[in-house]
Amino acid sequence: MSTTRITTAAVAASLALLLSSCGSGSEAQQADGKLEKTKVTIGVLPLADYATVYWAKENGFFEDEGLTVELEPLQGGPVGVQKVAAGELDFSFTNSVSGSIAQAKGAPVQTVVLSSSLGPDSMGVFVEPDSDIKDLEDLDGKTIGINTTNNMGDVTFQSLVDSEGLDVKPEWIEVPFSEMIAGVEAGSIEAGYVPEPFKSAAEAAGLREVVDLAGGVNSEFAASTFIASDKFIDANPDTVAAFIDAMYAANADISKHEKEFRAWLPGVAGVDAKTAQTMSIPVFATELPTAGLEKVNKTLVDQGLVDDDFSILDHTYVPEK
Repeated sequence: MSTTRITTAAVAASLALLLSSCGSGSEAQQADGKLEKTKVTIGVLPLADYATVYWAKENGFFEDEGLTVELEPLQGGPVGVQKVAAGELDFSFTNSVSGSIAQAKGAPVQTVVLSSSLGPDSMGVFVEPDSDIKDLEDLDGKTIGINTTNNMGDVTFQSLVDSEGLDVKPEWIEVPFSEMIAGVEAGSIEAGYVPEPFKSAAEAAGLREVVDLAGGVNSEFAASTFIASDKFIDANPDTVAAFIDAMYAANADISKHEKEFRAWLPGVAGVDAKTAQTMSIPVFATELPTAGLEKVNKTLVDQGLVDDDFSILDHTYVPEK
């Protein structure tokens, strides 16, 4: 099997730089209900999975908590981890897989919000309609396009393989989501991993799904998270608590107004109005779903991506009430 991986040495070097730039942190302040900081910057990605932060800003949930937010678009979660750890952002999006792996390697960040879990039928592996690949086992030895490894796509794929007791080892090829459908159609990859809204685009292009990565053992797998640095949390406990409250209140509002959310989504996520009406949307959390996070923890331990003693909850901040 051939895979594209970030080397351990590269990760260690990057984290060493982050740790040195952050110093040893500060003494934690006592929460007293008064915001230590009212203007915060948040790293964002305009996808449905992370739409909560946009909804919260546009509908006054941050304002209700006394916060003014500035949104900074980022290319990916790893950049967010680096910027938060270095103090360049107060909060950022990431996901439960790459975020946990970074934490296990020493990144001084904590999960503060679990924004959403995988929605049903929200991501899968697609092939050409006349491909000989019919099911999970047929992908053994085949090339599968993926945006980046050690992330949601290959981890959930391996989770399904393990749950079915199979020995399936594809060759993962890094391909941007925007080029995935064309890559499958051109034959440069034999299959492609796509989440929403690219999944809906793959279906519209006539590609055929062979694996539902959001089903079975991966159902409601904790996925989209927001993080803050240890240092920022210690210095700003009430500000962090306000951010958390705003995010979960926004999620509760989204859940009550799905029709309005779908109509609003094209302006944020770059998805067309028709797709927004039919695509699978995430399961938005209204409080910290510890069971979903523990499922992620077990998956990462089972796959050897974190040490056996790693606890995702030890790297999750829960304000004192």
